[in-house]
Amino acid sequence: MRLLHNPSDVWKLRLIAIWCILLVIGYTAATIFMADILHDEKDLAIARHEARVTKVEVDTGLSDAETEAFNAQNKSENIVVSSGMYIDRIFDVDLPMSHWKVDFYIWFNWDGPNVHPGDNFHIINGKILDKELKTKTSVNRGEVVQNYELYRVVAEITKFFNISRYPRDDHLMTILVEDTKRQAFDLTYLPDEKGSDVSSRVKLPGYEIYSREVIEKGHAYRTRRGDPRLPENYKANFSQLTFGIGIKRASWGLYLKMFVGIFAAVAFSMLAFFVSPAHTSPRFGIGVGAFFASIASIYVISSQIPLSSTYTLTDFVTVSSVVTIFLTLLSSTRSVYMHHHWSDGDTWAWRFDRVVQILFVTCYTVLNITLAASASL
Repeated sequence: MRLLHNPSDVWKLRLIAIWCILLVIGYTAATIFMADILHDEKDLAIARHEARVTKVEVDTGLSDAETEAFNAQNKSENIVVSSGMYIDRIFDVDLPMSHWKVDFYIWFNWDGPNVHPGDNFHIINGKILDKELKTKTSVNRGEVVQNYELYRVVAEITKFFNISRYPRDDHLMTILVEDTKRQAFDLTYLPDEKGSDVSSRVKLPGYEIYSREVIEKGHAYRTRRGDPRLPENYKANFSQLTFGIGIKRASWGLYLKMFVGIFAAVAFSMLAFFVSPAHTSPRFGIGVGAFFASIASIYVISSQIPLSSTYTLTDFVTVSSVVTIFLTLLSSTRSVYMHHHWSDGDTWAWRFDRVVQILFVTCYTVLNITLAASASL
């Protein structure tokens, strides 16, 4: 009992060292665990973005012989349509409501048949709010008629934003265009890479555009849509024109604004170590006040982002902050005990306060810097 109540100086050092080692181990394990999750989320996001703007061959569900027989039966003649987009405006980017709006030009160039692809295109990941034909021309070039159509479109795009790394998030904004009638064997888009671009006027608050790309890729539907002419295992395959715009956080401003309240609460809790353990009321009052301030800050932060069932950067920052404040209160309890029960308690409590204060500041700072770096593109 004497060892626990009033230990020797050697055991006093050991008990303080054990507490400090436990703190370092706990923060190190938490930092590695949370940073690893955020890093994996970042790698998965990069892989998803690359997959969406990379052309891949799509299985139609038919063998080459079956596809050839079906095409011959329908006497289809593949029409190649050169198409591109120019983004003039992006607005109403709403993460909680999972959508964004875009004002853009889209054009079609093709030779031969009078197919008018502008009449039949649609946006499969959103809806067209307004469509206006701006230009329509046909030019005879010998035996070939060259056709051109230019449309201005305003559309609302559905986008389920991944907030696992918010507010250090990045996203790929895509516009997916398909013909409503003609499948890939009938009509294929040829992306106009040189003409497609994003206007320099396009600005997104809090984000910057870091990439843009237009590609064509096949999009197979796992159904024959009840068409009795098709084999049961047939997959309807449409040519899809994809315009991808990569955006990422432009600065650390939002990050600091979001967490300034909870960072201040943690910093305020550290002030308790400057108060003598002889004054228990103000010592614990500081920590308790910081704890409730952090809870209030969490409610404010939660109102700014969509609900998520997965762990996010925001969760990690807020939880680690609340746990840190709780551990400072626990350390204050230990310091008060040393002051009242150990011989030469004032000196040992002062030493303990200085050491754990340095540890808390260092570990908490390293943890948050590591989390932010792991989440950032």
